[in-house]
Amino acid sequence: MRFMLSYLKKYRWMVAGVMGLKLAGTLLELLIPYVLEHLVDDVAPSRDLRMVIIWGLAMLVLAFLVRLFNVTANRRSVKVAQLATYEIRRDLFWRTLNLSGGQIDEFGLPSLTSRMTSDSYNVQSFLQSSQTLGIRAPIMLLGGIGVTWTMDRGLAAILCVLAPIMIVVVIGVSLKGIPLYDRVQQSLDDVVRIMRENITGIRVVKALSKEDYEKNRFGEANEEMTRNDRRASVIMALPGPVMTLALNMGLTLVVIVGAVRVNNGQTQPGVIL
Repeated sequence: MRFMLSYLKKYRWMVAGVMGLKLAGTLLELLIPYVLEHLVDDVAPSRDLRMVIIWGLAMLVLAFLVRLFNVTANRRSVKVAQLATYEIRRDLFWRTLNLSGGQIDEFGLPSLTSRMTSDSYNVQSFLQSSQTLGIRAPIMLLGGIGVTWTMDRGLAAILCVLAPIMIVVVIGVSLKGIPLYDRVQQSLDDVVRIMRENITGIRVVKALSKEDYEKNRFGEANEEMTRNDRRASVIMALPGPVMTLALNMGLTLVVIVGAVRVNNGQTQPGVIL
């Protein structure tokens, strides 16, 4: 992490701009529920068509600004991640060229090749996501709970119960899935090593009639990487369905509890929306 931060120092103002745009877009997005609640509970019952149009246009303006800020921030985050990763890949290449023979044997050429290709791409994806989702998600989580808490504490309690469950699921899956991706990376190194050996020694392989042997060797390494990747992907895919289930359960509880509270005069229909 400290290694990547050292490369981001040069682009700290661009990163600050991305964070500011994301913060503004997320805060504006959190205002939309307030406008909707006011429109449904206060403006619509008054039958004032002009005010309905004004508040409806206000929602459209907020939605447009949210889209503008988020799209601009996403584009700039991609630019920052690309520039930083370009320098990381460049410096890694020059460091690799200056390694001694013993150091190259210690790391292994397949491993160094993976660091230059797939790993650098993963670093770029991480830098991009940390500037976008890493900023928006916590604000939406805490801000969403705060908005609902100011509207109706009874309904907000449902979020307060579900949010920790989803957080525990995500952390648990991450702790289980990340080590599996280490195995995937090791398997990828084996595949690259075998492929490189066959490319550089293709004449020897053909001269000794070892084509079938090399095909089987590559097939075994490829199947091992596929198994590891499938196992890791299955584990890391669990948060999506679990979150969808929790979300739908929460929506159902909101409708049921909200209906009772509206019937008892404790809240307004717009709050449920």
